[in-house]
Amino acid sequence: MALKFKFDDWFDERLVELIKEMPDKFSSHEFILAFAQKHQALYIDLLYSYREKDPFEIAHGRLAKHLNDFGDLIVYDGEVLSADIFGRSNKCASWRKKI
Repeated sequence: MALKFKFDDWFDERLVELIKEMPDKFSSHEFILAFAQKHQALYIDLLYSYREKDPFEIAHGRLAKHLNDFGDLIVYDGEVLSADIFGRSNKCASWRKKI
């Protein structure tokens, strides 16, 4: 699927701010929920850009994968079992802040 939503510098600045507010260790699910709560309009824009098919799955997947681009702030810390924003339990990435 084509990347319909542009993760630009302005968008990344919002993510950096949020990463800094997260606990020292967090899951992708926790990050997505925090993003949806703090940046509701931006979250809706992201979902809307993938409205034709599975907007939550695609948008959340892109957002979670994009966390890999912040290696100066966080490191991948394996997979954890976690509840997504719908309360469904499944595996996702765990992240740890760099000290």
